[in-house]
Amino acid sequence: MQPQRTICQVLAGAESGGLERHFVELCNALVERHQVTAIAHPVHAQALDRRVHFVPLDLSRGRFNPRVLLMLYRALRRTAPDIVHSHANKATAMVALLKPLLSLSFVATLHNCKSQLWMFRGCDALIAVSQSLADCLPGRQVNVIPNGIAPPAPLDAARVAALKAPLGGHPLVLAAGRLVEAKGFDVLLAAWQTVPAQLWIAGQGPQRTRLEALIDSHRLRDRVTLLGQRDDIDVLMEAADLLVLPSRREGFPYVLLEALHHGLPVIATRVPGAVDVLPQPWLVPIEDTVALAAAVTRALTDPLRLQADFAAVWERAREELSLATMVQRTEAVYRKVLHG
Repeated sequence: MQPQRTICQVLAGAESGGLERHFVELCNALVERHQVTAIAHPVHAQALDRRVHFVPLDLSRGRFNPRVLLMLYRALRRTAPDIVHSHANKATAMVALLKPLLSLSFVATLHNCKSQLWMFRGCDALIAVSQSLADCLPGRQVNVIPNGIAPPAPLDAARVAALKAPLGGHPLVLAAGRLVEAKGFDVLLAAWQTVPAQLWIAGQGPQRTRLEALIDSHRLRDRVTLLGQRDDIDVLMEAADLLVLPSRREGFPYVLLEALHHGLPVIATRVPGAVDVLPQPWLVPIEDTVALAAAVTRALTDPLRLQADFAAVWERAREELSLATMVQRTEAVYRKVLHG
């Protein structure tokens, strides 16, 4: 793609999960070579590079709200971008409704499989963050571009050792994410009744009170710790022996990417992203507490097999699941649309 294309990224979410991280990191990387406008909720302003032209617009309300659609229409008219790139269903639906009124090239990314996908029909190009999600759009040409992250920075070994010291050499299992139903932490706690190992869960969210109650009812206070929101997830991953991803629903989870870039083995449910990259022996059915407990126990008792199974996965993560690769593949889609 030629430099200085005008690219407008549109996001409706007002949270701070993987979707929002993808949006921010893509904007910040693209602005190195292009003019980038970001239309999103005001909460994302601080995370965006100062070179990104930010248009604060709360699109988290109803996607058919006439006032919000009018504001988005005006913002797109003023920007007059070469490419409009919407992220996830709500933003895509709003851009799709406005497309007949605007002369624009329209790219959309599917981040999660929902029951209604009509909004993706009118796109000039479609991106899915995993092959599993691409399969949700049969009969359509879909560009599969997995999420990617920058390589982790080197860490102070003493800091990691200090975190592990209270464990006395016993293995540590880590889980991380927003404490919401989709992440399946209640399933993980049920499975942990038969796993004699320390579990740390990093994250905050509306299910914290319920998870605290489950820890008490399952009598897990001696083995499970809710860490709350953490800004040292990289240190936690270096200290851990295993990551568990017990999700019910995912697109391509960033916590999985971070673990693989840190050389950390992962046991996960069969959700999009995980099924695309993890070895089959370390994938378990969704909400199957028995299979989850058995896989964790097997991993902790046979670390040599675990290392052997993940060697190629870690190498693939370094080569293919990087932020640079994600951005290059996205630019290739833009180029195809503009010259296609």
